[in-house]
Amino acid sequence: MPHASDEQRLQALHERLAAALQSQDWRAVGETDQAIRQCLEQLPREAHASVQSARQQLKRLHGQALKACAEECERLRLLLVNHLEYAEGRSAYQRVDMYQARNGE
Repeated sequence: MPHASDEQRLQALHERLAAALQSQDWRAVGETDQAIRQCLEQLPREAHASVQSARQQLKRLHGQALKACAEECERLRLLLVNHLEYAEGRSAYQRVDMYQARNGE
């Protein structure tokens, strides 16, 4: 009954990915993504219905993971932009202070 072990592997990956997403552990999400790829490469194209069902459930969760990763990337991009803008403003104030110090103001 090899399809039972395939189904169990897919379910285990689903649980692993769900846990990684829940905790926002992006490293674990990446590692699980690699494990999913390896697992899917080993599965036969024509699988038992229970394996196909487990594959579809994992596919849906993987789509949610992609969306969550994109949202996290956007959050980090905005945070970086904010820090860069702050650094530019701070740098401008430092230049003004240096200019005033040189001119004895």
